[in-house]
Amino acid sequence: MSGCSAPCNGHIEASVLYFKQAPQGQLAYVNVLNKPDLGSQQTLTRDDKEYGTFPHVIIINDPEMKFKGQRTICFDEFSKQPLPPDIDLREKDIPRLLITK
Repeated sequence: MSGCSAPCNGHIEASVLYFKQAPQGQLAYVNVLNKPDLGSQQTLTRDDKEYGTFPHVIIINDPEMKFKGQRTICFDEFSKQPLPPDIDLREKDIPRLLITK
């Protein structure tokens, strides 16, 4: 069962890899499925262990936790977010987005 309420045809679709707590809400680490130029290839590390290498990774800022528990996130519009000052250097090349629609 998809985490989206409607089919993702014509929308940007991303498969959730995992969530991480953030100072406000959570961060969703996702692999973009149908807009490859949005993300970048990354080898992700979780709990100091290699989690896997994925071709189109982005981090979605989810301050309201509206994507909690979803396996797929679909969206049309977004804004790019600045890198936080305390960023993990392994994540400095991963685009960060806030979904606006």
